[in-house]
Amino acid sequence: MNQPHPEPPELWHSLTEVARALLESQQLLLARPLLRRIPRGDGHPVMTLPGFGGADGCMAPLRVWLKRWGYDARPWNLGRNFPKYRMTSLDAATHFREKMVMRAGRELEKIYRETGQKVSLIGWSMGGLYAHELGQQHPEWVRQVITLGTPHGDPRGTAAWDMMRKLYNSEVPEDMQDVTGWVATNSETVEVPVTVIFSPTDGIVSQEVAMLRHADVNHLAVNSSHLGFALNPRVYRLIGKQLARF
Repeated sequence: MNQPHPEPPELWHSLTEVARALLESQQLLLARPLLRRIPRGDGHPVMTLPGFGGADGCMAPLRVWLKRWGYDARPWNLGRNFPKYRMTSLDAATHFREKMVMRAGRELEKIYRETGQKVSLIGWSMGGLYAHELGQQHPEWVRQVITLGTPHGDPRGTAAWDMMRKLYNSEVPEDMQDVTGWVATNSETVEVPVTVIFSPTDGIVSQEVAMLRHADVNHLAVNSSHLGFALNPRVYRLIGKQLARF
């Protein structure tokens, strides 16, 4: 197929991911004045969806803050976002993604039935892909979608692409990987309000890949590491403002 694809993030941004995430977590402890001006929540449910390899604990600090700010923050309760089988191709990864969206959809319906309110979804990285698809599939249950550093576009434009191929010993040549099925959902009509929060200094997902090509999608840039999206006070500020909008 030999399709051209976006360049991955700058190497320096990738190499400094951990150090920057630690700094952002420390900044969160001192960010009360920055966050104090954000509108208080209205009590509606908010479900968090972790990135690939992550579990509910990864987004626990965000949920704690959301609860303090007046939202009914919920974990996704699906354990670690990681397959129990070897993924040797993008087709296998797509199958895993579809399976997780289906499981997350059941949890979403439970929250909707329990509260009687539409649920806002906050998805980090790959969790943002799940959140976006759930908004497309179940607009009757979803109030809005917010994605954090999510690779909406060609996954070959991420620093994780080569890493995952090596991890799973994939023997499928890169130019034979068909990405059309992976990105197809992201080109559909947006059914609920969607906010894409991305970082020009993301060391895992390049800015180009983080974009959704829709005129009615709200894109917000923030200076954050990829690992720090759920710990960065500037990200919290954007999330708080968007949750209060709809």
